[in-house]
Order: sequence, then structure tokens, then C-alpha cells
Amino acid sequence: MAEIVGSLDRAVTRDDAPGPSPAPAGIAAVPPAQGSWLKRIDWSKAGLLVGLALFLIAAFVLYDTLEDLTWNDIANALSRIVWHQVALAFAAAALSYAALIGYDILALHHVGAKQVPLPAVAFTSFVSQTFTFTLGFGVLTGGAVRWRMYQGYGLKPSQILAVGALTTLTFWLGIATVAAICLLFRPSSLAPIDGLAPNLNFIIGVAVLVGVGTWVTVSTIRKRTLTVGEVTMPLPGPQATLGAILVGLLDTVAAAAALWLILPAGPDAGFISFLAVFAIATVLGVISHVPGGVGVFEATLLLAQPQIPRGDMWASLILFRLVYYIIPFAIACLMFGAYEVRQRQQEVGQFAKALRSFARPIAPRAAGIAVFLGGVVLLFSSATPEEHYRIAILRTIIPLPFVELSQLAGSIAGMVLLIISYGLVRRMANAQRLAVLLLLAGAVCALFKGLDVEEAIICSIVAGLLVLYKDEFYRQAELFSVRPSFHWIIACIVAVGATIWLGFFVYSNVDYQHKLWWDFAYSDDAPRFLRATLATVVVAFGIAAYIIMHRTRAAFDPATREELATLEPLIEASTRSDAHLAMLGDKRFLLSASGKGFTMYGVQGRSWIAMSDPVAPEEEIDGMVWRFKELVDRNGGMPVFYQITTGHLPAYLDAGFSLAKLGEEAWVDLSKFTLEGSEGRRLRQAKAKAERSGATFELVPAAKVETILPELEAVSDAWLAEKGNKEKGFSLGFWSSDYVRRYDQAVIRQSGRIVAFANIWRGADKKEYTVDLMRYLPDGPAGMMDLLFIGLLSQAKSESYQWFNLGMAPLSGLARHPLASLWSRVGAFVYRRGDRFYNFEGLRSYKDKFKPEWRPKYLAFPGGLALPQILMDVTGLISSSPRRALSEETT
Repeated sequence: MAEIVGSLDRAVTRDDAPGPSPAPAGIAAVPPAQGSWLKRIDWSKAGLLVGLALFLIAAFVLYDTLEDLTWNDIANALSRIVWHQVALAFAAAALSYAALIGYDILALHHVGAKQVPLPAVAFTSFVSQTFTFTLGFGVLTGGAVRWRMYQGYGLKPSQILAVGALTTLTFWLGIATVAAICLLFRPSSLAPIDGLAPNLNFIIGVAVLVGVGTWVTVSTIRKRTLTVGEVTMPLPGPQATLGAILVGLLDTVAAAAALWLILPAGPDAGFISFLAVFAIATVLGVISHVPGGVGVFEATLLLAQPQIPRGDMWASLILFRLVYYIIPFAIACLMFGAYEVRQRQQEVGQFAKALRSFARPIAPRAAGIAVFLGGVVLLFSSATPEEHYRIAILRTIIPLPFVELSQLAGSIAGMVLLIISYGLVRRMANAQRLAVLLLLAGAVCALFKGLDVEEAIICSIVAGLLVLYKDEFYRQAELFSVRPSFHWIIACIVAVGATIWLGFFVYSNVDYQHKLWWDFAYSDDAPRFLRATLATVVVAFGIAAYIIMHRTRAAFDPATREELATLEPLIEASTRSDAHLAMLGDKRFLLSASGKGFTMYGVQGRSWIAMSDPVAPEEEIDGMVWRFKELVDRNGGMPVFYQITTGHLPAYLDAGFSLAKLGEEAWVDLSKFTLEGSEGRRLRQAKAKAERSGATFELVPAAKVETILPELEAVSDAWLAEKGNKEKGFSLGFWSSDYVRRYDQAVIRQSGRIVAFANIWRGADKKEYTVDLMRYLPDGPAGMMDLLFIGLLSQAKSESYQWFNLGMAPLSGLARHPLASLWSRVGAFVYRRGDRFYNFEGLRSYKDKFKPEWRPKYLAFPGGLALPQILMDVTGLISSSPRRALSEETT
């Protein structure tokens, strides 16, 4: 606080004499010509010169003291300190700071600012004093804190300035009185510093006490004032002076005790002598203007206490700096920061929200990198020796088995962190939870194996960031279901290899023998490194083997019959005939928020493939596109919509999907369908041809399908055998007894024998009519499929349906322009040239004779280079879904 006084222009006058005071009787006035040189002296600069001189002297003393001293000497001295004494030193420091509150209380009372509550005074005093003690420059540090805090309680600027000046003045009164009292009892204690005889030091102490007593007497008789710039304030009277002396005595005794308690045991001159030296060292440190009196304070104590070994003295001084300066300063910073945050809650909240919003997109990748580096830190730590002085401390508090296990556990945690860090990039919730646990475990292990505080702090910070952004890790996929990229695997191999190289380089002078594996001691770093390396390599190979052998399921279990039963009302109420694909039993379902619609989907590899548009009311479909994408994102998959229509393309584009045309679907307007006149001539001829061969069309209701089910199955088996194909599903029907008996069947008979059939789907509100599963005998009559479709179209029209869906012509209608997309050009080429594999053009030509309206169908996918993999996954899902559904049916 003395920096405040040194930086202010001040003058002391009598309160009844506003002008210059006349010279006392018997003392000649100094002529202006002779006294003007005194006025031209900048006394603040003179104070700085005195401080600089003190610092240079202290620097010389410290250089001489430290010339033959090594860090090992200080470390050994620290290891000999009894730690319960450190706890007592903390208590003494707390008492000292509590006493310092008295200076602010006295100053506030003196300027009439009694409205400031005691907790606020204590807070302000602690923060301002720690800032001033540690940083120096009291006007800019402690004074600024007082200004910031006290103006909130209505104090005027002049009052706040007066408080700062008065606390400084009372501080000097208190510490001067303490030093003087100590000189009366131990006048010889300052002899090593000032070189004066004990009697002379005694006289100095008496003179200081007489001066303080005179001040008390004069202030009792006549009040004095202090002028700082344009502000005039009353100086402390006898009560305030005596209060300052009492506060200073308590503060200095407590602060001195904080250092006294951690001094090494040995010969000493007693606490009173030490108190005098401590007070003088504090005064010299303040005069030097060095923050915290660093150097000057230490040099004074070293000179005044020659009987204490230098290494022990330095160890105690370093620990005192930590106890009395560094830790209180850190606490004060946190308290002041919390106060400022509280005062600006709205602004801080907005800033934190903006910062969080900015960091959210990069948080998963940044977390993955940070966790990877945290794993590297733990691995490198196991490959390097511990500090000897830390091991010496650790030996007294941690049993050896815990040290050994901590080394192993820390290395294993580091190895696993390298591997799961990739899961954080993919936003996996399991990876986030495991990473937090491993980082916290790594922090504990770092402390237990060698008091590696730095590593523990790094791990704790990274864990804290993961907890802070835990909402960004929401995907519920299995931990090792997402394989790391090649680059990530190489990075893990490099990190482990570098750790092993570093360890063998550090311990290159160790004679490697088999017995090293069984050496257990606090100082045996090399054996611990060997065991940790072996454990790390074993865990790495174990995890790699698990990832290689662990096969994530290509798909999941289909929906149960109970789940399908809950969907039946929604399917029956849907105007879309393809909603009946849900009843195949090879899909799972995502219900809409209202429960009035659903999205049917399957999973193959990383692709989550929804079949067509969501089956829901029109107003809910756009939201369900997002809902499905969110579901897939939570599980770390790739969302795909297969065979979507043009009705809701903006919803898919808004959701970030790219589109690829799959082909066109044939829709027959039943109001225009006829077998009459010239338009129906070709269809009449086809029908007549089939009927002449003995073929007839019949509609079998679902209630009677059971009676013909064996015949239908025989037709289906013959068709599959002739085609040489396995059943396909997902986007089209396959043979399943439960599925077939659910629907009306259109059958073609020849001489009473069923030669072809198709199951019928009907949409609600008489809008759509179509067929799904179609099978026929290879040796059936000519024209039987024409008769089947003509009979179906006529039946649909007779039932007053609006449209008949003839199904899709794959790759039909794709652009052939040179500037079209690569997919479109490749698809168009396959459509023209791929008849060897599939009759693309023939299928379209066959459906064209019914004069349909062609409507495009699209694939919605995430874009980029994922399309080839997605098409492979769709093909795999169509091929495998019947097997999954039928196996579910038989269980």
C-alpha cells in the first residue's frame, strides 16, 4: 500500500490555517532564493532512486548468497520441511490478511463511509492487498480495486482516494510501531543489517515510539489534514492511530509467524528478534518499489539470519512466497473474476453463448485432437524419469504399490485415449464418457506416480472441456463400430513408437537385464517404463484384435409383430399404396411426433436407408425428413431416402441432401383407361389371345387365400428356380405366407390350374391401386401377364380408383447430355447398353403400351463421394432383407 503514498502529491497543513504557516518563533524563515532548489527536487524520483539502490544492493547480496547454492540443496531442504507446519503457516497467513481488513475499516470510518457492509470491506481489502503485495504499483492495482468496489456503495471519488491514502498511512504507523517495539526488546537483531551498536538501535526504537506518541498527542490537541491534489481530508486522530498500531501489530506478527513456522529447526535468536527483522525487511521491500519486494525482502532476511543454512533459508522463503503471496493472489484473482462475472451476468452470458455457438461446430474435432494429445502426454510421462525431489515427497505419502500401479494404469489410459479419440470426432457419446473417465483416472495416476501436477492439470482441463460440450456427443453407436481412418491409425502407431523410442533413449545408460522386470522401488524408473511399455503394447494389440474380429451387424432386428400391429391403422388410412411395404416385416420404423405417420427404414453398413417418402399427412412429411436425419446422426450413420417422389424435394434439399435420379414410375390414369374403341384395340387383342389359350382372370379375396396358398407357393418356387434368383425385399415384396395371405390375390388360371398371381395393394380414398409380388409359371400360356394386368386395371377401374401404379422402370429418363452429372450419364449408358444384364428398355416398352404417365423417382443422399457405397448398401439391403424377415418369422 505504500506505493499509493509514493505516487501522490501531498502536503500536511493545520485545519485552521489554509495559507502557508508562519515560521515558528526562533527559527528564521528560509529565503526564497536559498530554498528554491529544495522545491525543484522531484522527491518521487528520489524515492525511486533509493528503491533502485536498495534493489542493486539486494541483487549483489543474493548473487553472493546463491553462488555456491544448487537447486538440489533447495530441493533437499524442501523435503525436510514438516508439512503440518505448512498448514499452520497457511493459518497464520489467513490471520494476517484478516487483520489487514482493519486498515480499510479504520479508513472508511474516518471518512464517514459507514454504509459499506463488512463482507464487502473484507472482500475489497483482501483483493486489493493481495494485488498490491504481489504486483506492486498500488495505485494501479489495489487502488483500482478499491475504486471499482467502493463506488458501487455510493462513495465519492474523494472518499475513495482518502481511503487509499489513509490505509497507506495507517499501514506505516502500524509497521513502524511494531519495528520500534521489537528494537526495544531485541536491539541487537538489526546489527547484521545496519551495522549499528545495540544501544544505538535501542535509541532508534525509542525515537520512533516517541514520534508516534507525539503524533497521537498532537492529533489529540489539534486536528491535522492531508491534501492530495485538490482533495483535503482529516488525518487520523488518537483512536484511529492506536487502532492502526493494533492492526499493524496483529498483521505483522501473523505474517512473520507464517514464515517463522516453516523455518528449519536450529539455533535462533527468538521470535521477537525475527519479528524485528521481518518488519524491517517488509519496509525495505516496500521502499524498493519492486513487486512484492522480491529480492530485497529475501536479501534482508538472509543477512539478518546468518545462523540458518542458506539452502534451508531459501527453501523456507520460496515456500513463504507460495503461502503468503502466490496462493492468496490466485484466490483473489478467482474471487475478483467471479465478482466481475456476477456484475455482468447478462453480458457474460451473451458472450459465453456466442463463444459456445462459435466453438460448437469444431468442438468434436478439437476434442478428438485434445484427447489424442492427452494420451500422448500420459504415454510420454511413463517414458521419462520422475523428479527426485517429488519422489522424495511422494515416498512419505503414497505406498510403493500405488506408485507402480499408477504408472501402469496411466500408460494404459493413454493408449486407450489415442484409440477412442477418433470416436469423439464422430460425436459418439460412449467415447465422450469413456474419455472423461480415462482423463480423470490419468490425472490421478499422474499425481500418484510422481506428483506430476502439470500432467494432472492438462488431463483435468481436457476432461472439463469434454463435460462442458457433452451435448455435442450424442451418437449412440457402439464404441468400435466406426473404424478409425488410416491417418488416425498411423498417428497412433507413431505416438506409441515415439514413446518407446523416447524411453529407450532416456534410459540408454541402463544395463538391461531380465531382473529389471522384477525391480520395484521408488527410484526405479527404468523397470517401471519397461512394464508400462509391455502393458501398453498388449492393450494396443488386444484392442486392435477386437476391432478386427468384432463385426458390427449389417442390419438390426426387424420390427416385431406387435410393432407391426400398431402400424396397421396408419397403413390402412394412408392414400399411398406403397405403405403396405411396411408389412413385409423386414424394416424398422420411426414414428412421427404426432404418431400419425412413420418412416420405414433398414440399415446396411453405415447407410440408414428409408424406403420412399415418409408415410404421413402432408403437413408432417417435411419435419419427418429432419427427424429421420437426426436419428441417423445420433447413431453415427449416413441417412438415405430411396425412391422418393417429386412432391417434397424442397424438404430434402433444405435438409442438405443431394439428389440422384433412379428412374421413372409408370402411373395409369384409370379414368382414361379403356378397352373400347381404337385406343383399346391392342389391349383387346392381347386379352383375346390369352383367353383363347384357356387363361382366365380371377380375383381371390384375402379370406380365401389360405385355400390356394399351396398352389401360389408352387408358382413362386417355380418362378424363382427359372429365374435363378434369390428372393429380394425392402423395396418389393417376397414370398412369405403371412404376408401373402394378408391381401387379395389376382390369379390367372389355365384349365383350373393357377399359372400366375399378384397380390393387390389398395390406398385409402380410392386413389392408388397397385400390385407388389408377381409370380408366374415358366410354361404358362402366352399372354398371361397381359391378361393379368388388363384384368387388374379393369378391376381397379370398376372399384372407382383413380390411379394404377405399374411400378418403376430403373434408369429410365436419365439425362444423356455431356454436361449432365456423372451418375446420370453412367446410368443412361447402362440403360441403353445393359440389356445383357437386365431388360431396362424392354421393361419400359412393355409398360408404355398401357399409356402411363411417367413420374421420376430419386435417391436422396448426403452427397460427395458416398454415392457408390450407398448404392452398394442399397443393393445389399434389398438382397438380405428377406432372409432377416423370414428368420424372424420362424423364431
